[in-house]
Amino acid sequence: MKKVVSFAGFDTLFDTEVFYRAIGRLGERYNIDDNLVRNTYVEKELALMKADEFVKYSKLMEEALNQTADELGFKVDPSDFSDVLIAHTVMKPFPDAPTALYQIKAKGYETVLMTNHSRDLIQSNVINLDHEFDMIITAEDVQTYKPNQKFFDYVNNQLGNDVEKHVHVAVDEVKDLKPAQDAGWNVIKIDRKSEDASIASLMDTVDKL
Repeated sequence: MKKVVSFAGFDTLFDTEVFYRAIGRLGERYNIDDNLVRNTYVEKELALMKADEFVKYSKLMEEALNQTADELGFKVDPSDFSDVLIAHTVMKPFPDAPTALYQIKAKGYETVLMTNHSRDLIQSNVINLDHEFDMIITAEDVQTYKPNQKFFDYVNNQLGNDVEKHVHVAVDEVKDLKPAQDAGWNVIKIDRKSEDASIASLMDTVDKL
């Protein structure tokens, strides 16, 4: 019997700030508040991820950007989309991620990355972790995005029936924690924004396993 820790990718292992800064800058030339642009994009992206029809992440990102621009009244040029896509591929891990993953492996857990990214693009992020996951599962593999329960059912099927303990580590309640609980997994929530959080980093999760 095996023990598994699965991880969300973005905001959990990888710092997305460089990506959202790139999105926020799109509205600056039109004097639109960058936080408004970022928040609108997040809403549009999540709605598209919940849609019935699957499209590859790069296409979904482009559509979310176009919808954001249409709603807020600015224009997205092809070069703008290229800049945002590049920002997504250069996202770096949080500083404690490699050490935390190493220590979790040392405790005898298999590690699984569950990401809404596409397989061709996620490798540019993973290479900076210096960690060999036992399994990487992307939305492209499943042909659906988290929080769709099919994603979590797919992971269960891939892991097989010999899992004695499965813990999912994530930040996002909607995309990860709630559907992971519905799949029968234990969850650990990381809260980097609260000064009083008992689990504020990946290293804090190691002692909770």
